[in-house]
Amino acid sequence: MLTIETRAEFVPEKEYCFHVLFREMLGIDYKVVWSDDPAYTIRLLNGGTLVIEDHFFQHIQDSNYLKTNYLPQKSTPLSWHNLYVEVLYGEPVIPPFSSQNEPVIRCCADIFAATFLMLTRWEEYVLPDRDEHGRFPARASTAVRFQFLYRPVVNEWADLLYEMLHHLGWEQARPERKFRMSISCDVDHPRLWWSAAGRFKTLAGSVFKRKSLKEAVFLLKNHFFKTGDPYDVFDNWMDILEQHGLRAQFNFLGERAASSDCYYPVQHPFVVATIRKIAARGHTIGFHPSYEAFDQPELFHRELDSIRRISPVPVTSGRQHYLRFSAPETWRIWESAGMDWDSTLGYSEAEGFRCGICHDFPVFDFLERKMLRLREKPLVAMDVTLALYRQYTASEAIDRLHQLRKQVERHQGEFVLLWHNSSWNTYFWAGWKDVFLRFVST
Repeated sequence: MLTIETRAEFVPEKEYCFHVLFREMLGIDYKVVWSDDPAYTIRLLNGGTLVIEDHFFQHIQDSNYLKTNYLPQKSTPLSWHNLYVEVLYGEPVIPPFSSQNEPVIRCCADIFAATFLMLTRWEEYVLPDRDEHGRFPARASTAVRFQFLYRPVVNEWADLLYEMLHHLGWEQARPERKFRMSISCDVDHPRLWWSAAGRFKTLAGSVFKRKSLKEAVFLLKNHFFKTGDPYDVFDNWMDILEQHGLRAQFNFLGERAASSDCYYPVQHPFVVATIRKIAARGHTIGFHPSYEAFDQPELFHRELDSIRRISPVPVTSGRQHYLRFSAPETWRIWESAGMDWDSTLGYSEAEGFRCGICHDFPVFDFLERKMLRLREKPLVAMDVTLALYRQYTASEAIDRLHQLRKQVERHQGEFVLLWHNSSWNTYFWAGWKDVFLRFVST
């Protein structure tokens, strides 16, 4: 067991950082001794000492860090024993290792403050930037401003912490993890056509609205005269994923007003049968709160109840529609509904590591100053980001996915990929089938 000695201020925040880095990521038990120590002094049973300087909490005035002037002003690289990390608070300095009778390492980079910033998303609360859907944009984030969105920096800080302890004689091995692929589907449209008239409406839209004869020909050739529906790919997907030992999560929108965005009748026999079929095959039924529900608790609960009533299995996880999220309000709503985990936190316009981590983690409410039971399973990439926002070619998308996968594999993390069932059989998305198939099969 380690002993962590530090100043008795911002206790919930510090305890949260210790819990995530030491207990969850490194599997290390510890006790905290609250004192007047201005730094974080970590003592090993063998006499070794690791001192990590506090460049954040001890400088907070009026006990309120939720201000833009407390955001990182720079990011500088630190290289130490084949590790390369970003330093957001403090300096990229670890003086030469002292090998006296009681060895000491002093780290001038405050990895606790940096971890707290990335995981809690408090920067999204203090910055006013929002896109047309009220979402915090990637361009405003610390990760994009300092160009580390494509790296799970919290995992890297955990690596640095372990390596410093190891140099001081810590011999306990890190917990073994295995790389996992997590496939999810947000079911915005279970079907393209709910009636025969829908086929003609889509065909007319190809010609007169989108002015694409190629799309119309594709539709006539591949779908118009067939009995199936282009969006009903659920059996096909489950067959493919099961061949590779994978299970997917399918997140369904709840019952809402017919005028709502992406409306479909949850009680429709097709929807009910699809949900039951998915559950029967061992895949997961998740919840997809509506466009408006990310900050409206009553609406969230009402929609969730409508899904839970028709699902034959418990519904305890999911993702917000349009990735709309408000920190910490959205997490509070999920917590109040008894949900186990959310997977909203990826950027719609940029793939990568919004929270700087490639594992699920417990979330922290920085207004009520407490760790919640809810966990976040961060989204790494989705089809719409790759094809529409980034406008990658299929080849470029595959390359980017594999680059991100290498990062996740390096940390034995979980790669969360979102692919919509509607992004498969239409004219635009037909060429992207291969991207999905190649990625899940590797």
